[in-house]
Amino acid sequence: MLKIGAYLNFIIAAGHIAALFFLDAAFRYYGIDGIMNRIAEYGAALPYLITMGFVCAFIVCGLYALSADGRIRKLPLLWTGIFCIAGVYLMRTVWGIVSMAANGIWDFKGISAMAAAGIIGLCYLLGGLKARRGN
Repeated sequence: MLKIGAYLNFIIAAGHIAALFFLDAAFRYYGIDGIMNRIAEYGAALPYLITMGFVCAFIVCGLYALSADGRIRKLPLLWTGIFCIAGVYLMRTVWGIVSMAANGIWDFKGISAMAAAGIIGLCYLLGGLKARRGN
């Protein structure tokens, strides 16, 4: 399960890299163009740097899963990292459900983001528990 979580994080990172080539359209699609335009007022490169920060975060999450799965060397604070990553993804899932319910909008964008976060969160939680027990 951890390997699946790692690969999903690497796919998301690759998607963010691809989005760098059409960042304005990506921001518009996800409804964050307003805030990113305000951020860009402080420097045109900031939205690109923020996106690259997310790329790095997804890669680190993937590396932690591979480490916990024994595929690469042990990383610092491995189990804390695995369960924190699981918690963040699962909280994102709950936030997505609550947000869509509160707004009454159950669109593909929201459902797919919520489902992806839930799947990744469960991969980290269940895979982390299994690897931690040594099974």
